[in-house]
Amino acid sequence: MDFGHTLKHLAPFAIPILALFIPIVAIITAGLVRIKRNRMLHDTVRLMTEKGVPIPPELIDAVANDSKQQAKTWSPTSQLRSGVINIAIGLGLIFLFREMDGGPTWLWAIGMIPFMIGVGFLLIWWIESRKKDA
Repeated sequence: MDFGHTLKHLAPFAIPILALFIPIVAIITAGLVRIKRNRMLHDTVRLMTEKGVPIPPELIDAVANDSKQQAKTWSPTSQLRSGVINIAIGLGLIFLFREMDGGPTWLWAIGMIPFMIGVGFLLIWWIESRKKDA
């Protein structure tokens, strides 16, 4: 079996597969870091309890708050920024796919997904800023 010939046929698939593995590895790594942090925090509380040392309230709050996922709040500035970025990405994809030769004619519609997400962010930003003013 000629591996040089086989690898030439697999090369076009290597980049998309690698691109899909990068976020998966990042998510797994973040989860492992969180698990290790929680384990160390719980071990610290256990050792302090065994030695009879008073546990600071901040440490108890850290243990209690880490078990519950805190909802991240969006500021109006971050909503505006996200909206503008998504609209720019959507427009870029629309223009890119419109100018491609040989592809399907409907491919430009893929750019409408981030474009409409950006419009949604701008709508939320507009509603929130009017609510704040009132």
